[in-house]
Amino acid sequence: MKQTLWTSVILLLCSVNAWAQCKATPTSSSVSTQTFAASASGTSANFSVADRGAITFDTQGGPGSPMVGYARVQTNAGTTPSAYLTFQNRLNGILVGQASVGAVIPSTSGRIFVEVGGGVDTGVAIANPNSSPVTITFSFSDASGQNSASQSFILAANEQTSKFVTQAPFNASSSFNGTMTWGSTLPVAMIALRGLINERGEFLITTLPVTSLSASGSGTAYLPHFADGGGWSTQVVLVNPSDFPTSGTVEFIGQGSGSIAGAPLSLTVNGQAGIAFGYTIPGRSSIKLLTSGLGGSITSGSARVTTTAGTPATALAIFRYRSNGVIVSEAGVPAVTPSTAFRMYEYDCGDYKGQIQTGIAITNPGASAAIVTVDLTELWGASAGMTASITVPPNGQVARFMSQLFPNLPYPFHGVARISSSSPIAVTALRGDYNARNDFLITTALPTSESAPASAATAVFPHLVDLGGYTTEFVLYSGVTGQTSSGVMSFYTQAGVPLFLNLN
Repeated sequence: MKQTLWTSVILLLCSVNAWAQCKATPTSSSVSTQTFAASASGTSANFSVADRGAITFDTQGGPGSPMVGYARVQTNAGTTPSAYLTFQNRLNGILVGQASVGAVIPSTSGRIFVEVGGGVDTGVAIANPNSSPVTITFSFSDASGQNSASQSFILAANEQTSKFVTQAPFNASSSFNGTMTWGSTLPVAMIALRGLINERGEFLITTLPVTSLSASGSGTAYLPHFADGGGWSTQVVLVNPSDFPTSGTVEFIGQGSGSIAGAPLSLTVNGQAGIAFGYTIPGRSSIKLLTSGLGGSITSGSARVTTTAGTPATALAIFRYRSNGVIVSEAGVPAVTPSTAFRMYEYDCGDYKGQIQTGIAITNPGASAAIVTVDLTELWGASAGMTASITVPPNGQVARFMSQLFPNLPYPFHGVARISSSSPIAVTALRGDYNARNDFLITTALPTSESAPASAATAVFPHLVDLGGYTTEFVLYSGVTGQTSSGVMSFYTQAGVPLFLNLN
């Protein structure tokens, strides 16, 4: 069952009964000014995205064997839009898992966190968008820094593969914690996903970042949200991008209030109580710090990873929610570099108001309170006429659903949110969905910094799936200042030939 679910790797954001409502024509009277467009079905989909606008495509799903492949996003005018997809998975008619994965620019090397054992496995998908075959080399490094021998395999021109690391050609052991480092003779697109089999035998999926081997960055990384207690726990994963040891500390910071600054919290992490947790990571390896999740009340805030020696580690927070003794959801959120403005796709939908909601968490790393403005635009880039203001305490954090910020938010609403401040902030976003069992499932919404560099390079979704109870949602939006985009998204099978998809 685990292999079938990896082959499908997806999540559903609208129930079948809510489909027409969620995908209905936007309610704004300015629909006639829309500047986005899409083809309905085929081996490709044309798109046009206005500045501060967005467009989404959903595969229709249906019976039959799952169709697996990948997609390329190519522009013919403007720059490549920010883009991610959401895998959607139902078992026996019930939504059980969700994971969002950003489109990637192909590269020639990287490193991923690998965990195997105790119902957890790690999967990778690699797409070769080149017209010639590539040789992929890989090796593993365990938690103590011991390295395996390098191995390799060939991926043919335009082909894609998706495997667990416990399967050939990787063949990792059935109990492993560490990393996998890979390289390619030509740029390829790769994603990594962590799978967990829960107490019901359902396979939950979490996105894992691919660390660049040339990663540098500042000595402080910010994870804008963590939660502990009341069914929640958070695992902080740190990956060393270098071949030499790195060390530092991890602190969990409270939200603060008004002008009262956020302060380090006393938590139990990896079985030890404290307010700061030191770490040393061998070269090429990784470490994980897990909050206890004990207690009936929720403690939340942000996490700060400070490097004191060596190359800064790549940081990831994995949120876990347990209900009635069952792990029902996990979601991975990477560390964020502070910026003065972020954009994200905003989506509130469902059978009833509140079923599917988008929430944001904002961390203020500064010593003074930050005044943050959130304003919404329609899919075609026009103002939605809704603006909210948030005060984030010094070194503090605020987490809100969009419906809390905008009590009169139309329902359903699809658009783009801009989160800005006069001083740098770090922003992350989660989408929550109550399924038919009333389980609260979460996935990341992947905001982008407006100051990120834009390019017209082809972006690749290394994995997609449709049919057999599965669907995939694609989201393309204007993520940087002044960005407009038009082009085509093309779909391919694992064998590299055009893949026909029925799209909404």
